[in-house]
Amino acid sequence: MPGKNIEYKTKQISEYFSINRVKWDQFYPSEKWIFERVAGAEGQMGSVLDVGCATGGLGLALGERFSLTEYVGVDINAPAIDYANTGRTKYSCPCDFLCGDILTVDSLPADKFDNVFSLSCADWNIATEDIISECWKYVRVGGHFILTLRLTPQQSLLRFSESFQYIYFGEGMPKNEEEVEKAPYIVLNVQHALAILANLQPKPDHIMAYGYWGPPSPTARTTYDRLVFTALAVRKGNNDGKDIPGEFHLPVDLFLQE
Repeated sequence: MPGKNIEYKTKQISEYFSINRVKWDQFYPSEKWIFERVAGAEGQMGSVLDVGCATGGLGLALGERFSLTEYVGVDINAPAIDYANTGRTKYSCPCDFLCGDILTVDSLPADKFDNVFSLSCADWNIATEDIISECWKYVRVGGHFILTLRLTPQQSLLRFSESFQYIYFGEGMPKNEEEVEKAPYIVLNVQHALAILANLQPKPDHIMAYGYWGPPSPTARTTYDRLVFTALAVRKGNNDGKDIPGEFHLPVDLFLQE
């Protein structure tokens, strides 16, 4: 049984995500590129599970652009889920919201969703590999797991002491930083990240990635001064071979040890 994640309690999460990342234009180019490729020419997203959904903005943004048959959001932050539940009529499809840790939630059916999302979730908690593995089990065969990761050609940063972020979205930081809740700011070596995805069971049959260099968040305290912010789509299929086909739109120097 995987361990529990941090139960974030700050209202900063619901306050920020009630007005940010609720519209298509508020998402990053890397994310939108991946979303478009997964939805295809017909714009079909099907059933969606959003892990780390905050206030459910992804469901609203996808509904602007694509056809959804169902949207389910899960988040560990209770104020965010409370807010999401007040806006059910805004969605273009049936929706549901669950408050809890994806590692311990037991009410979701496995192998069910066309697309499972983990945006700024797996790399913002202490059990990154467990979250990735858990999300994967909810993807149906032929569906996608869509996630975002911070990548580097250098060593992975997996501990609080190496890399963390204050959960604060306002202008500037309070003088007493110790009063602000913190999250791990996980950074993965690119080969480490790809190995995690390649070793998922059942084995993926295709991986897409799109990313670019950028500075860490102003509220992050981390070793590296630039990272490749990457969106990926991992397709679950019947892959009996050793090789996993891929399409990678990533900086060449990401694969060069600095």
